[in-house]
Amino acid sequence: MPRKYRQVHRKMEETNDLIDDVTVVDVYDIASDIGKECEKIIDLYGADAVTSLMPKVISALELLENLAVNNERENSELLELKSKISQLENDKIEKAEYRQKFEKELEAIEEQWRAESKELLALVSRLQDENRKLAKVRGTSQVAERVSPTEIVNNSDMLQKLQLTLEKQRDEIRVKEKLLQEKCGDMEKMRSQVDRLTNSGRELRRKHKTLQNQVRTLCDERADFLVQLQDQQRDITALRQRLGLAEKENEDLAKSDVSYPSNKAVYDLDDPNRPRFTTAELKDILHERNELKARVSDLEDELETYRPKNATES
Repeated sequence: MPRKYRQVHRKMEETNDLIDDVTVVDVYDIASDIGKECEKIIDLYGADAVTSLMPKVISALELLENLAVNNERENSELLELKSKISQLENDKIEKAEYRQKFEKELEAIEEQWRAESKELLALVSRLQDENRKLAKVRGTSQVAERVSPTEIVNNSDMLQKLQLTLEKQRDEIRVKEKLLQEKCGDMEKMRSQVDRLTNSGRELRRKHKTLQNQVRTLCDERADFLVQLQDQQRDITALRQRLGLAEKENEDLAKSDVSYPSNKAVYDLDDPNRPRFTTAELKDILHERNELKARVSDLEDELETYRPKNATES
């Protein structure tokens, strides 16, 4: 395999290895390498050898630059979305922990309320028993009659205080339940937001993969163009050498004073510049060159067909 072929394939392999992290700087480096190769071709074969190819290479590099810019922007968006998702997940965990803590506190309050309610009910039952006992011994003595109204008043005050305490605890429970419902609503909103961000991240990863495939395709097309250009230049060089030999032989024949038969050609076997190809062979070579040019033109048309429309418009 020629040295230039090996260089092209080596660059293709390096490009495929770094395709996931292609940046604008990488595109500029590739453009610099292509420029150096074109300078070498111009030095060897002249500027006409790359005149028709340079606009296509420039168009491919511009498209690659746009893809690299989009790639960098989408990578930054992916990182931002990942950070937001991580933050939302942390908030979700914190709110879940807060909810568990709140539920435990609510259960403790309910247990305390039940215990106090039982105590209050027991106290009310005991007071009712005492009232019944006091009612039975009401007429036994005047001292008992003087004391009983006071105890009844005290018991009624205690019952009112207990009822107020019970109502206050019920209000606190209602407030806690309302807060719990609000927290549940916030959790549902956060969950829907996390789902939406997850779907957006999945869509961005799909677009990123599509852009990577397009970049790989462009790199392969660029390598094919370089290989075809090298083959074409090699064929042109060989044809020029053969044409130069033929012209030199014609000049030698024209300058020669020796008369030869009109239908015969005489060559010196020791002459290193003697013709080595017949007219039929030269025709075959020219025909092969024309076929190669037609093949290159077909490949260029096929490349234009497969090129993305948005890249062509830009």
